[in-house]
Amino acid sequence: MFLQLTLRYPGGRYHGAEWPPSPARLFQAMVAGAASSVPDWTVEYRGALEWMERLPPPQIFFRPGLAAAGYTIFVPNNSLDGKTAKSTKTSKAVSPTILASHSLGQPDVIYAWAVGENPETQKHADQLDRLAARVRAVGWGVDFASAGVNLAETVDPPPGFEALVPDARGPVLLPQPKAGFLDHLTQCYSHFRTRISARGIRADTRPSEFGQARYRMANTPHRRRWLAFELRDPLGGPLAILWEQVQVVAAWLRHAAAEALQQEELSEGFVNSYVLGHTGDGDPGYRLSFVPLPSIGHQHSDGSIRRVLVVEPSSVLEQDAEALDLLGGKLSGSPLTAPGDSSPRGFLVAAPHSGPVLPFYTRSARIWSTVTPVILPGHNTVRRTISVEKTERLLQQALASAGWPLGMLRNLAFQTAPFWPGSGASARMRVPLHLSRWPRLHVRVEFAEPLAGPVLAGLGRHYGIGLFAARPE
Repeated sequence: MFLQLTLRYPGGRYHGAEWPPSPARLFQAMVAGAASSVPDWTVEYRGALEWMERLPPPQIFFRPGLAAAGYTIFVPNNSLDGKTAKSTKTSKAVSPTILASHSLGQPDVIYAWAVGENPETQKHADQLDRLAARVRAVGWGVDFASAGVNLAETVDPPPGFEALVPDARGPVLLPQPKAGFLDHLTQCYSHFRTRISARGIRADTRPSEFGQARYRMANTPHRRRWLAFELRDPLGGPLAILWEQVQVVAAWLRHAAAEALQQEELSEGFVNSYVLGHTGDGDPGYRLSFVPLPSIGHQHSDGSIRRVLVVEPSSVLEQDAEALDLLGGKLSGSPLTAPGDSSPRGFLVAAPHSGPVLPFYTRSARIWSTVTPVILPGHNTVRRTISVEKTERLLQQALASAGWPLGMLRNLAFQTAPFWPGSGASARMRVPLHLSRWPRLHVRVEFAEPLAGPVLAGLGRHYGIGLFAARPE
């Protein structure tokens, strides 16, 4: 169930600092609309607004905004001191946003909060709808707007809308209402009304106690955080493992990570699912990935594994992000052991983010090719003959499951031979027994826009099988 607030701009323009308007700006507009038109409005609407303050950040669906030609206006100069100022006017640059494909009466922004389905929710939604009907402007005073609230099972924005979704690691930071925000706005308004006195002019009349939430565009995957380490042998020298032993090195790294986190105050169930990958059927992709990095980038590269990454899921809960932070401080110097080992096979050392190999896996690029083959999530043959159509469909499914949906793809190619010197044929890759029956292929993919690595796909991606590297363009 979603609490859905729909915002319409009759003029098709917006002058605020951010597009779409932040949830905090919307909340302020609702309070202003009520305060200017409803006697004793706090008695009638306080409960609904305080309930709204405590809701989690909403999803925001909106028309794309186009930058209009800027212009300059002249406004009263509030900095006059009566002595040195020569003009009572000062210039102000105006850069309005034009709403793409605007149509009068159609939605321009939709805010959607996930809420429980109960009588209290319906009561608050009805009160917020009456409150939204009193909204006059959202943005500048010239940004006339109308709003309405309803409850919906699903949110279906019109075609062409873009979407911002809450993400603890997202690049877009938007102000939000938070518990006590209504009281803070009331106090700011009181200060504004009494700002001029015999003691002078009070400056602290603008709201400042906002909540904050991070967002990312729905069609842009979150850039995954990662940690990089180099492999050292027991004597401290460089350690190199054969290309086809990716899953073996991944198992060493996974075991070291679990050992490190079990020393912390983390639940055994969390370590078992998020680190060791015993996730069950709920969300099998929500786990750390342990990714050995074959050496590539030169015509004489041997493909040996000398570096590794620990990679977060594409979208991670804020409380679970602590795991990678802890591993960043604990894994360097940790031994790499296999079950039954009496002595370590090697050690981990923190690796610099530059160098000849690592940027191939972490830079931003449109074209990516596998260094270790993708394991397909199904058989790609029809009557014992490889089907190109079925293979492409399975590859699209593998990429979508890993966070790269069909809309991001421009071109796909696949083969059994390697794309990179130092890599090997897909059949040479050693894979876990439970994945050995599925076909594996080397893949080249071109995305519509540059994409930041690491890029992994396929059934073995959490072991580093299905690892892509960026092709020079």
